[in-house]
Amino acid sequence: MPKNKIQFLNQIEVKVKDAAGEFIKTAVTTGDGKLNGNNTEFPVNTTSGFRIGDEVYIDDKSANSKFTAVINADTASQLTLAGDLTMITTGAFIKRTDAAQYLDEAIAVYSKYRPFEKLERKSILIPARIFDLPAGWQIGFSSVNFIEYPVNSTPPFYLDENDYNIFLDETNLYKLRFAYELSNAFRIDYMLQHSFDNANPPVISAPESDFFCICNIASGIYLLALASRYGQNVNPSIGSEMSSYDKMTDQYRRLAKELFGQAAQWLGIEVSELNGTNLEQEASSADQTINI
Repeated sequence: MPKNKIQFLNQIEVKVKDAAGEFIKTAVTTGDGKLNGNNTEFPVNTTSGFRIGDEVYIDDKSANSKFTAVINADTASQLTLAGDLTMITTGAFIKRTDAAQYLDEAIAVYSKYRPFEKLERKSILIPARIFDLPAGWQIGFSSVNFIEYPVNSTPPFYLDENDYNIFLDETNLYKLRFAYELSNAFRIDYMLQHSFDNANPPVISAPESDFFCICNIASGIYLLALASRYGQNVNPSIGSEMSSYDKMTDQYRRLAKELFGQAAQWLGIEVSELNGTNLEQEASSADQTINI
């Protein structure tokens, strides 16, 4: 069964917690949630690190686990979360979604090597040469695998690449254009980046077998961001402390390289392909803020 976003974030935390423990903010519910209007109040062991408006998820390892937002964190022992979450059991974890930015980047990287294949049938009421691109088409990423026309031919008949192209029309919209009019339905098989659906918690389109590969990429990007941000945010005045910080940064990078290596081996690619460098250049997420 495909994994959901909470499972991804939990696994990423497992991989980076030794290095990123100070950045990971977690509260544990110490009692049942109480509905107050449209929100749920939870007694918790701590509210440290949580702010109003934070995106979080609450996880009791059941189907009731959800993404939500912090409505109130003013007291030391209670968090108010958006929505009716009274089905959540005592002992649930409430966590910020800081790692989500690295997961999104990892999915984009992973999709370069194992994209999501989609098949769409286009019905034709009036013969035409120009059609809208299929659902979800991503400019700069998507590509056509094949177009079958007419459908249900035996054997199937696939158009030559010279029979169609994608172009930008005068309204600045990309369209699919054929060399001649089509009067019957056609099928188009094309590639997309993987993504999460609109469920709560969202479920990914990638196969379960690639779960750990994606988590390794995301964790590696997270660690590179930590290595960069840690050095920028800390400016010690004592040389011995600087040496200690340098060692920590090197540790983050070494661990990131190990995780990228595991993912690359699974994908059958060179490790340098995962971020387009030999891991000397920081991941793009390194420019994003890590909240402490």
